[in-house]
Amino acid sequence: MNSLRRFFFRVTQASPERKANRSLLKRAKNGDAESYLVLAANYLDLSLVYFGTCIHEDYQLRHTRVEQVFAALWQHLPCAERLSDFEYMLASALLENTPQSGGITSSEALVIKLRLLDPKTRFALIAYEFESWSLHWVALLLRIRPRALHSLLSEARCELCGISWESLVEEERACLEAMSAAMDKSPNIRTNKALSRRVASYPRVVDIKALWLELRPELVEVRHRYLLVTTKREQVLGNILEAVKITPMNLPPLVDRVVNTVHFARHAKIKVS
Repeated sequence: MNSLRRFFFRVTQASPERKANRSLLKRAKNGDAESYLVLAANYLDLSLVYFGTCIHEDYQLRHTRVEQVFAALWQHLPCAERLSDFEYMLASALLENTPQSGGITSSEALVIKLRLLDPKTRFALIAYEFESWSLHWVALLLRIRPRALHSLLSEARCELCGISWESLVEEERACLEAMSAAMDKSPNIRTNKALSRRVASYPRVVDIKALWLELRPELVEVRHRYLLVTTKREQVLGNILEAVKITPMNLPPLVDRVVNTVHFARHAKIKVS
């Protein structure tokens, strides 16, 4: 029954982009390096922005780290039975390789606030807010429930707006989480009216919502700071292609593949220099 439910979810929730990426992953697993390069290109921005909002460092170090992550993912690609498995390996690699040494200094206060976030919270915010990933897939990658993800996102929004999550009372937090859930779903007039009446009793919640809406254009600017111009992007992707052409894939044992068809648990950790 669970397998049938997962199948119908994949059919009904799959966007054209995800369908294309699944096709690319299938061909890449058969050794098609060019298909893998197209797949990697679709996740390149997420990786660049995540590492860019970790610490202040030379951009060449950041680009090299991204290249190494995608080269290592190619090596472990046979472990991925589904696109979400590949995305989980990518998310795990980004979190595992979060740079620990380096300053968080920046000329922009918003960048500093992003760098002060917990890595898991930062990844969730970037995937959901910057890269427009669906809530379901972000929650799946982080192995948390959607409600917990709404809490994580609400806390991050507060911190970026300069308001401590710890300073909020329980009902204020619950209102922010409910607002987060409402923003993720199709508009419902009755639900939104009830939520508006509920929120009206908490002025700070109203202020946080207004501050967040004002902040979103600045977040777009921060994202674009770490994206690559066309020539540099082609160079990074070219380096990834050259690396995968000389890197053999690691074929997992049969028992690991069987386990991974049920639950993605058998895969190596990716650690780069």
